[in-house]
Amino acid sequence: MPKLIQAPFGGAGEQSGKSSFLAALLLLTLVGGGGGAVFAKYLVDYTEQEVQGRQRQQQSYSETLPFSVSTRLQKLDPLVTNLASPKDSWIRVHASILLEEETEGEVGLLRKKVEDDFLGYLRTLTLGHLEGGAGLQHLKEDLTERAKTRSKGQIHEVILESVVIQ
Repeated sequence: MPKLIQAPFGGAGEQSGKSSFLAALLLLTLVGGGGGAVFAKYLVDYTEQEVQGRQRQQQSYSETLPFSVSTRLQKLDPLVTNLASPKDSWIRVHASILLEEETEGEVGLLRKKVEDDFLGYLRTLTLGHLEGGAGLQHLKEDLTERAKTRSKGQIHEVILESVVIQ
């Protein structure tokens, strides 16, 4: 009769399975840790570059202004007048102007001339000219152009604070 050899149960085969599992687990842990470290390094470098870029932008912000740092804001008196059409409609405008610090002459006189010019212009508008966002943008551009012309370039921009049409 042939002799049967019986292998011990739970012997060397199970031991090699456990050790290969532990080796694979160790390898995956090392790969995951290394990948995480590389990603963290990339993220830190990217964040530093962004912060430094924003700091450079803030430092050079005053150099990119469309007007000089000495420019000042001058409030105009509220302008109230009727529109050209319809006859019973009124407009009230609160505006300010950006004025060069080194303006020649008296600022009060220049403000009054600009206000008078604005009132004359506002009386020629109709309700249709002022409808929507585009109408307000055109109003701002027209007032800025008139102010620049009236002040011979001393006024940089007109800022509309509020416009009420009744």
